[in-house]
Amino acid sequence: MRGKRYYIFVLLFSFIGLCSCADLFDTQSSFYSTEDTHTLSSAADTVYSVIGILSKVQAIADRTVLMGELRADLVCENDYTTSDLREIVRSDVSSTNAYVDYRDFYAVINNCNYYLSRADTTVRVAGQKVILREYAVVKAIRAWTYMQLALIYGEVPFYTEPILKFTDADKEYPKYDLSRICDYFIPDLLPYVEVEQPAYGSISGIDARKFFFPVKLVLADMYLWQQDYRHAAFYYADYLSDKKLTTGLVASRVSGINTSDEVTAYTSNWINAFQLPGVEEIITLIPMAKTRLDGVKSKLDNVFSSTEENADHYQITPSPYYEELVGAQDYAYSVNERTLKHLSCGDMRYYATYPTKFVPADKQPSADDWKTDDEDIQENAKFTSGHVYVYRVGTVWLRLAEALNCMGDYEDAFAILKRGGEVTTRGDSLLFEFTQTSVGTERYRGIHARGGGEAFRNSVYDLPDMSGDTLEVRVWTPERLVEYVEERIVEEQALENAFEGHRFYDLMRVALRRGDPTYLADKVAHRNGTLQPADDALYNLLSNPANWYIRHD
Repeated sequence: MRGKRYYIFVLLFSFIGLCSCADLFDTQSSFYSTEDTHTLSSAADTVYSVIGILSKVQAIADRTVLMGELRADLVCENDYTTSDLREIVRSDVSSTNAYVDYRDFYAVINNCNYYLSRADTTVRVAGQKVILREYAVVKAIRAWTYMQLALIYGEVPFYTEPILKFTDADKEYPKYDLSRICDYFIPDLLPYVEVEQPAYGSISGIDARKFFFPVKLVLADMYLWQQDYRHAAFYYADYLSDKKLTTGLVASRVSGINTSDEVTAYTSNWINAFQLPGVEEIITLIPMAKTRLDGVKSKLDNVFSSTEENADHYQITPSPYYEELVGAQDYAYSVNERTLKHLSCGDMRYYATYPTKFVPADKQPSADDWKTDDEDIQENAKFTSGHVYVYRVGTVWLRLAEALNCMGDYEDAFAILKRGGEVTTRGDSLLFEFTQTSVGTERYRGIHARGGGEAFRNSVYDLPDMSGDTLEVRVWTPERLVEYVEERIVEEQALENAFEGHRFYDLMRVALRRGDPTYLADKVAHRNGTLQPADDALYNLLSNPANWYIRHD
C-alpha cells in the first residue's frame, strides 16, 4: 500500500499545466477522482508530500521577489531590462506578460489542500503525533502562498478543498482580497503556533528546518496586514524570544580608515549570511538548485547581477534614490571607547551588497558588446548562493519595530534600531532589554548598526530632543514622534532588506495605515532621487490603490 501512495504523490507533484480554463488549478488527471479516499497515515507518506510541496514553492520563489521589489523605489530599469520586467517596473503589466499567469501559486495551494484533507494527525508512534509537525508546516505554506497571491494580484479565487476533477476546476470560486484571506487563516493557524517544525537533518549543508515557514511569523505578518498591531508584535517577539535571536547577529562595518577619514577596509558577516545560509540570521529560505541540470534554478542573479548567462547585461539597477539614502547615513566609527568619528561613507550594507568588481583590461569584453567602464559590471552579493530568502532575523525585528510603533510605543521601536538588544515574552507582555554599555557587545547592537556603525553612541542618529519646554519640544506630539520613527523604520527596511522582495509591501502598509495612497505613489515616483522631478505618470497611476495589483482577468 505504501508504494501505491507514493505513486499517487509522484503524479500529484509532477503535473504540468494544460492550456485550458481548468489549468488555473493544475489538476490535470482524472485519476485523482478515483483516489480521493486515500489518507496519509505514515511518516513516509507525509515526508514525501512535504518535499513535493516544497518543490512547487520553488516555482513561485523568483516571482515573489520580483513583484515585491521591481514595483518599488529602490530599483530602476536599464537598456537590457526585458519587456516583461520593464512592465513590472513601470506598474503597467500587459495581459501577455509572463508574470500575469498565477497557476504556479495554485499548484502549491492545491497540493497543500490535498495533503491537509488526507493527513491523519491522530496517528501516534511512541506516544507522539508523528504527522502533526508536517501538518502545521503545510498549513503555514498554504497561508503564506495565499498572502503572496493577494499582495501581487489583489482579489484572487479562494478555495481550501483539493481540486480533484476537471469539473471542480471549472467551478466559480469566491474572490478573496488580502483582508479576507487573513481573516480566514489567522484562526486556521492559531492552533499550531507551538507545534515544532519537523527535523529532516541537513540537506546540502543547510538545516532543512530553514525550508519551512514558521507558523508564528506567517501569523504575525497577517496580523500586521490587518493592523492588529498588538497581536503582530506579540508573535514576532514570541518567535524571537523562543529562538533567542538578538538584533546584532550580523553587521557590515568599516574596519580601517586613513588619515583623511576615508575607508580603507571593511568587514561583513552580514553579507556572509546570504552566502552561507546555514547561519543563525537566516530563518526561512526557498532552496534552489545551483544549475538547471540539478533542478529549479533561480533567475534572480541574471536580473540583478552580471553573469555569463546574461553576457554581463544585468537587467535591474539600484535606483538613484536608494543610493541617495545610503549616502545620507552618518556612519559612526569607533576609534576607541572615548573617540567616535563621523564618516561620510554612508551605510556599509550597500558596499557589501555591491562589492567593487575590478576587471583587468585584457579580460574586458570588446566595446562592441558593452561599455568597458567598471560601473557596467554589477554583482549583487545577495543572490550569489542561488537561494531565495523569505525570513531573516533582521526582517523580523524591523516588523516588530513597525508593530510597536503603530501601537504608540515609539521609544521601544526606535530602541530596536539604535540601541539593540533582546526581547522575552511573559504572558501577554513583551519585556525588552536594550544594551547600555560596551560598544563591543556584538549580539546586542541595534539594527541600524548592521550598516551604520556605532549607532548606540551616535547622537546624530537619535530621537528629537524632548528636554526642556521650548516651542520645538511642544510641537513634537506623540503622533508626530510615531510618524518620525515610522520614517526611520521605512528607511531601515530599505537599507536592510533591499532587493529581497519586501519593499513595495513595506510602502503599501504605511500608505494603508495612513489612509494615503499617495505616500506609496510619491516614494516610487521619486526613485530617480528626491531632488529630481517626480515621474508624474507613475505618481498618478499609483495614487489609485487599484493599480497596486497585477491585472489577471
